[in-house]
Amino acid sequence: MTPQDTPGPHEHANDKKVVTRGRAAGALASGLDILELLAKETDGLGATAVARALGLDKGNAHRLLRMLEERGYVEQDPATKAFRASAQLVSLVGSLLRSMDLVSVARPVMRQLSDETGEAVHLARRTRTGGVYVAQERQKGGIVTVETEIGAQPVIHATATGKALYCLATDAEVRRVVREPLQAFTARTVTSVEELLDDLRSVRERGYAVDDEELNLDVRCVAAPIFDLYGMPVASIGLSGPAARIALSRVGDLGNQVRAAAERITREGGGHLPGTFGASPASSAARR
Repeated sequence: MTPQDTPGPHEHANDKKVVTRGRAAGALASGLDILELLAKETDGLGATAVARALGLDKGNAHRLLRMLEERGYVEQDPATKAFRASAQLVSLVGSLLRSMDLVSVARPVMRQLSDETGEAVHLARRTRTGGVYVAQERQKGGIVTVETEIGAQPVIHATATGKALYCLATDAEVRRVVREPLQAFTARTVTSVEELLDDLRSVRERGYAVDDEELNLDVRCVAAPIFDLYGMPVASIGLSGPAARIALSRVGDLGNQVRAAAERITREGGGHLPGTFGASPASSAARR
């Protein structure tokens, strides 16, 4: 080897930097993989399950989990030993999610749905005590449509919108926002919490909610929930129209269109669709 071929000290240092950066990048990628995995697993996963799911060495996975735990991004259940994404992770994406205006994301989807169905389409946000209509797309050209008032609150037990917003709520949550006796707006209105809970189970199965002349005679509505990062309903998109135009034979097709629109808004807004939601649309639609 000639003197020119002999590596100098700077060349050795550069080689070491390349190796170090490569390892750091690999660890960073694995750490991000773990966070993405745990963000989707609301029940949490143990270190072994994380390693298996991501093809990592168990010891390496455990070290990364402990580092993420120290930094506050994951937390471990002392009883089950399962790791979950923590609120610290939410704080990182919170500003981004808040900057994503739901109406801006939903507007083009609403417009397309209205054009495809010929009906007025509305958007509602879920609140702690119910919901509120925040946007609407109307049909032009003098077509008679059923429209909602922006700022109005949907009746939870008598509207497709209200049912969609609370379709994954616990029984206790439903009883908190809906107090008996339930007002009967028409002969078709659900008038007991037990009936409403049964209706919400049907919503979860088929993937969309139905208002079959339950708030107003001669008006039918369908709506589907929009989900957040954790797969919980934060809003809903729906359409309403005269019962003469929205015949019962059309409800299934319209419901699936609304559901597809809600799924698109969920994805584009950074949300996560629960895996079991809308698992058996045929059976539940038949019962309706």
